[in-house]
Amino acid sequence: MVFEECTNALVICQEALKRISKRSTNTINANVLTALERLEEADKDILNDEIKELIKDMQERATYNKLEKDSLYVRGIMEELKKEIRERGSFDVLTKEIERIVSRRKEEEALFEECAVMKRTATDLRRTLAEEKMSNEAERTRLRNILLDLKNENERVKIASELEEKYLRAWNGAKRGQNSIECEEEWNKLKRSLDDLSTREKMEKRVSEELTKFLVQDIARIEEKIEEWQERYDREKKMYEKEIRKVRIEIEERQRDLEELTREYREKQEFIDAYLVEKEALRKWKEHEEHMRECAIKVQAWWRGVMVRRKLGPYRPEEKKKKRSIKAKK
Repeated sequence: MVFEECTNALVICQEALKRISKRSTNTINANVLTALERLEEADKDILNDEIKELIKDMQERATYNKLEKDSLYVRGIMEELKKEIRERGSFDVLTKEIERIVSRRKEEEALFEECAVMKRTATDLRRTLAEEKMSNEAERTRLRNILLDLKNENERVKIASELEEKYLRAWNGAKRGQNSIECEEEWNKLKRSLDDLSTREKMEKRVSEELTKFLVQDIARIEEKIEEWQERYDREKKMYEKEIRKVRIEIEERQRDLEELTREYREKQEFIDAYLVEKEALRKWKEHEEHMRECAIKVQAWWRGVMVRRKLGPYRPEEKKKKRSIKAKK
């Protein structure tokens, strides 16, 4: 029953707010109102009374609109709460809504703090802008003074340039006259050089003709010598070719003799090699025979020594020989 009474009261309040809102003839939206509310106090002072009245009217309308929205919001929550109480018997909707309101309020506080920081930043920027404006004004004054100095300097330079141009014109006239004299002297000098060169050219032309004549004669003489040497070359070539053929024939004969001598040398060398082999074999046989004879002599000498030491054979004493002979007779 309590929730229903609250709901009915909210409906009545909402209807009253709608009627009050319809009476207002202002058509400016809430965004414009918000922008006007954010103006600084110094900016609001410049507004006239009509605009101030308009702002006041807009603020009242915004208040009514907010009350209407809040009543609708509370009415919706009450309806959901009644429904939840009838169905579940709990207050979860109210708890969640309170938590959401708390979180939104924290966000709004953070936004308010950020807005305050931005306002302070804007104030600092206005102060900086004023300081920059003052410094720019001083800089403008300084530049204006510099411009005046430059104008004066320009006038001075202009006067100096006019004087310099006058002096340069006079100097160029004198220089032109001097150059004319120098050019005339150079012209005369070049003319004399041209005459000398013409004379030298004639002399060189004559020398060239004489040299050409001499070279033609010398070439004819050289050609005659070339013909003579060519004939001599042909003649000596034939002679040397004949001698070369003769020498080749002689070389071939000597080559055949050399081959014959080589064959004879090879045969004799084979005979000598065979003789040396036989001689070496004979030497080895003689050495072997000599070795055998020496060995036999050594054996005989050894045996003779044994017989002498043991008194055998012809080296036996006479007494033993007699006894042995007697025994043999018996």
